[in-house]
Amino acid sequence: MAVKKHLFISNFNLMRNFLLKIGLFSALLIVLGIIFGLLADHGLRSLRKGEFGEWNRYRTDSIHSNWIILGNSRAYRHFSTQIIDSILRVDSYNLGATNATFPFQRLRYNYYRRFALKPSVLILSVDAGTTLHTEDGIPDRQQFIPILNEPEIQKGLKGYKNGFQWFDYYNPVTKYNRCFEAMKQGLFSFIGIPESGVERYKGFINENYKWDGTFEQFKAQYPMGKKMPVDKNVIEDLTSFLRQTAGEGIRVVMVYSPEYIEGQQLILNRDSIVKIYRDISNKMSVPFLDYSSHPICYDKSCFYNSTHLTLDGAEQFSKIVCSDLKLMGNEYSR
Repeated sequence: MAVKKHLFISNFNLMRNFLLKIGLFSALLIVLGIIFGLLADHGLRSLRKGEFGEWNRYRTDSIHSNWIILGNSRAYRHFSTQIIDSILRVDSYNLGATNATFPFQRLRYNYYRRFALKPSVLILSVDAGTTLHTEDGIPDRQQFIPILNEPEIQKGLKGYKNGFQWFDYYNPVTKYNRCFEAMKQGLFSFIGIPESGVERYKGFINENYKWDGTFEQFKAQYPMGKKMPVDKNVIEDLTSFLRQTAGEGIRVVMVYSPEYIEGQQLILNRDSIVKIYRDISNKMSVPFLDYSSHPICYDKSCFYNSTHLTLDGAEQFSKIVCSDLKLMGNEYSR
């Protein structure tokens, strides 16, 4: 009996020590995860390039531009802030965001406005590709990691299929789940390793690209064309935003910048989407400049894929849109 009791106590002690070691090891991992998460956050908040860099600029650079360009990647690749400033004698900033549907464009604008004065003019870049739906969920999910603690960001990210869990908003460990590249980038930044990529000029990417072949891939995947999704809730969100800006006295002009003509022909419902913008324009008394038939659309050398202009193409287009804005009167030319 004494031997059995001794064996029981011995096994109990072994198990207790084993569980204690497991607990201590787990606690160590959690502490290290928290430390690495906080260090990565700090590093990401110091970046100056890419989407992280843009969010950081809104918070730290005291931007007080009186002209704003809002949209997706076509905005930050098509509207040269340098040319707009020089021709129209204004101070512009480009808030274009990669793959951003309109709800995320609005989220970006609202965050920017927390730190900046009200603009007098807003150019809203629209298209058939990503503006009017949220089918793909949160674009470039990791870009929001350093600012997940912001209430407006939390509100804007709720309800998406690839969204964050409620505890991610406050937990420096779990929010990096599926975003290890962002953690690595943040830690590299924290220890002083130079960041890669292009630093934008007032939000505009001043870099040239050659034809990248993605149009041919799209054409092979959708030889008969593709119908783009349209979400009525996003249309209402856009209309609501135009009501908001009108109430604030901000002059808005919607612009559909050039797309390569062969790419236009593969979007089966493109005409109906353009009509949606025209209807919104008439309803909200907002000018709509549509460059779908402009000669640039027929010049393949101006594009690096079917939806994005090269730097040369963007500079040509920026001069054209400035000229057209001048024709609209002083309120859109100063």
